[in-house]
Parts: sequence; structure tokens; C-alpha cells
Amino acid sequence: MKVLLTGAGGRIGPHILPAFQERYDLRVLDRSTIAGLDDVIIADLQDVNVLKTAMEGVDVVVHLAATADEAPFIDDLVPNNVIGLYNILQSAVDVGVKRFVFASTVQTTRPWQSQLPVRTADPPRPVSLYGATKAFGENMGRYYHDKYGLQFIAVRIGWFQAYDSPALKRHGGPSAIWLSPADAVQVLQKAVETPDVGYAVVFATSKTSKEVLSLQEAHDVLGYVPIDDVRDYGIATPE
Repeated sequence: MKVLLTGAGGRIGPHILPAFQERYDLRVLDRSTIAGLDDVIIADLQDVNVLKTAMEGVDVVVHLAATADEAPFIDDLVPNNVIGLYNILQSAVDVGVKRFVFASTVQTTRPWQSQLPVRTADPPRPVSLYGATKAFGENMGRYYHDKYGLQFIAVRIGWFQAYDSPALKRHGGPSAIWLSPADAVQVLQKAVETPDVGYAVVFATSKTSKEVLSLQEAHDVLGYVPIDDVRDYGIATPE
């Protein structure tokens, strides 16, 4: 399967690159070089011609590239998370890509101000402008699926931390929505490969003592079952 991975040099990309390189005919696009990787397509999301060239013959786009947290709205979030997303979605349709896997975020919702567990069918309640741009992205995907038939899977990434991250050792709320590297690989691979998915939005976390974000949709649509349990790493989650 031919896959284009964007934003591979970010926080999550280096953790999934080895598995993706082994499993797929992989192309990588980023706006800067990536250590240890020689054949990166260097471009940003404003360069439509390069985007189209990079996607020629590609089956699935896995789109991690974005301003990945709260940032100035006009200067950073709009160019990358709004205009850039439009550019890559439209380019994907123009060159015939079949599936688009979108890295969304749990910042699209307010779990501790909602009835738990939060489901993806619940209305978005962004906690940040960044989260609002990702909710916009999910709706853009709905439009491109309905109008053009593009398969679109939005994966609402949990609190991603590497196993050795000092932040993971702190107790408190974020540990209840942890997504481990192994589970990030697993859920993204399932989003790439699971057949007959037209449009879907799923939460992606590892297993915790309290289900804050429902994994039911991820299980039903993708067959996703977490590999890692935050409690196996000595981390307490709030009850």
C-alpha cells in the first residue's frame, strides 16, 4: 500500500515512522529535514503543486502536519490548520487519493465538564482555538466525503507521551487520556487499513482505570483495542 505521511518530524511522527516504513510503500512530507531520513519531500502546506506531486499514485494520506497546539490564530493556526488542510484535502481529491487519515485531537472536547465517557457523537466543545481548528478539520472531512467520496477517518489523539517522558510520571487528569507510542502506531495503522470505512471520528487513548473518552467507536469501526495500560507504568489515574 502506498502511503503519504505528512508532519513526520513532529511529536508523534518519529515514533510511528519505523513501523510505517516496514509496512508500507511510504513517502514522507515535512517542511524541514528529518534526522536519519534522506528522502523527505520538503514542502509546507501552502505549496499545492508539491502536494499534488507527492500524492500521485498514493492510496492513503496520513496527515499529521499541523500547528500542534495553541498558537497565534491568524499567523499560525489559520495558515496551517485551516488553509493548509483545505490545500491537502483538495489536492488529494484532485489526484485520486482514496483515503485520508486526519490527526485530530482530544482538545475538541471538554471531558471533565461533560457526562463521562465522552462519545465522538457528542457535540464538539473545544478547549482551545487549536481544538476548534481540528473540529473544523473533522467537518471539512465530512464535506469531502459527502461531496467527493473521499474516505475520511479522524483520529482524536489523546495525551501522547513517550514511555520515558517525565510528564507521564506525574499523577493527575492527563494520565486518564494517555496515548502510548505503541497504541498510536496501532490505531493509525488500523485507520489506514480497515476496509469499508467511509467517514468516521474516533478517540484514541491507551487503557486507563477510568474511561474518560469512549473507545467504543474506535473498537467498532477499526477493531482498536489498546495494547498499553497506563497503570502498568506506575501511573495513577483519577477515579
